[in-house]
Amino acid sequence: MVRKIADLRKATDDDLIAEHDRLAQQTVPGTAYYTDELERRERRRAIEASDRLARRAYRLAWSNTLLALVAAAAAIVALFK
Repeated sequence: MVRKIADLRKATDDDLIAEHDRLAQQTVPGTAYYTDELERRERRRAIEASDRLARRAYRLAWSNTLLALVAAAAAIVALFK
């Protein structure tokens, strides 16, 4: 039995996992089942790495802003000495 798209979107993660586990006992998986899972894991790792990189870039941008403000302040002080 295949669910309608609207029903799939309404279902919770736990509902879908329970349905999968129930149906998995009667199903023989093909090789695509395993390659799809490997691709899903690879995507998850790439997303996590991208998130870490974005957070570091954000901190670097703030550090650069702070250093630029310090440099501007030092230049202003140097002008009046």
